[in-house]
Amino acid sequence: MEGLDVNLLMADPEELEKVGYKKLSEGKIKEAVKLLLRAAKGYEDRGYVIKAATIYKDLGLILKERLGLEERARPLMLKAAYLYLRLIEEEIDRPEVNLERLGDFCLNVIEAFTFLKEEESLKKYTFEFAQMYEDLGASYVEAGDFDSAIAAYESAYRYYELINDQDHMKEVASKLVDIYGRIAEDALSEGNHEAAAEAFQKVANYIKSIFGYDERFRELVETAGQHYEKASKLAYAEGDLDGMTTLLLKAQYAYLLAGNLNRANLIGINLIKMLNQIIGDYRSQGKFELVGEKLMQLAEALVALGKLEDGLRIYRQALEESGGRVDFRARIRMSIIRYFAAKNYDLRLLKALDAIDFLVRHAKFIEAIETAEKVIKSKEEGDKILQAIYEAEGISAE
Repeated sequence: MEGLDVNLLMADPEELEKVGYKKLSEGKIKEAVKLLLRAAKGYEDRGYVIKAATIYKDLGLILKERLGLEERARPLMLKAAYLYLRLIEEEIDRPEVNLERLGDFCLNVIEAFTFLKEEESLKKYTFEFAQMYEDLGASYVEAGDFDSAIAAYESAYRYYELINDQDHMKEVASKLVDIYGRIAEDALSEGNHEAAAEAFQKVANYIKSIFGYDERFRELVETAGQHYEKASKLAYAEGDLDGMTTLLLKAQYAYLLAGNLNRANLIGINLIKMLNQIIGDYRSQGKFELVGEKLMQLAEALVALGKLEDGLRIYRQALEESGGRVDFRARIRMSIIRYFAAKNYDLRLLKALDAIDFLVRHAKFIEAIETAEKVIKSKEEGDKILQAIYEAEGISAE
């Protein structure tokens, strides 16, 4: 066909996909849609279900967002959803389930039904995924595979949370508290303070789901902060300044959440001095690939001290040094939410952070940023804070 630069009848799906996305990048959207639709059908016929599902989903988004054809987008997004459901069934039937791959398939189904605004299907599959992960978690515990059990139970928790199933959330949280409690004990017996701190932080995280932002939660994050501090001293003794400052930042936020402001502020002030020195050393040594990360940590440390304006100024530098890393954009928003959560003992904000962190761990950075912005916007000064973030990022508020 004229203008398509490829024979629709003779080309294989790989070629159609390549040319289709090239046309899309050139702004030739209608031509791109024709090519990608044929590519998706070709992949589906050959049994390449993941490739087909991905392209059908992309096409749905293109038709709605680029061409404004929402009704024409719906059947393509629905097709993608059911292909992903098929992939989930196939993954569950495998002798060894790939939890990362399974998680990606589940999130794509949720995103598809969210796009379609089909609330009944969305709730149905979210609940089914939660139960599926809870069953997987129990199987992993029985097999003694606690890392996989944690991953499965945490996914179950998030899906129950999406439909606000409080009873099931508390049941799963209790199971996670037991597992992380064991891990904390083992880490302490081995003198591994960093692992112990991470485990205590996790225990606290799920304790708050059962009892709220109460004294039990604050005691646990205080304990986590103490072990982060001990781990930072060991890192310093080994000459690992990078690791030391990373651990101190975690300690600062742990103490902040615990309500121990004196300790959080003292660590923060010292940490800022250390980070400035390390950033200067890295620059002089030509280690520019490390500068961006340390600038980001400096921005987070400043936010934890309540110095949002200074934090956003450094955040801008971190973006410039790192080429605008998208995970930094998520992290600055999370640090601001965490600061306000600690300032007001706000359980709602902490729970929102859990959902954002879940998206970040699955590399869903755009969704994490969008969720974080809704949370920030709900604050009285939220619009002003978002405007300041956008200015730091050099983008228009629109």
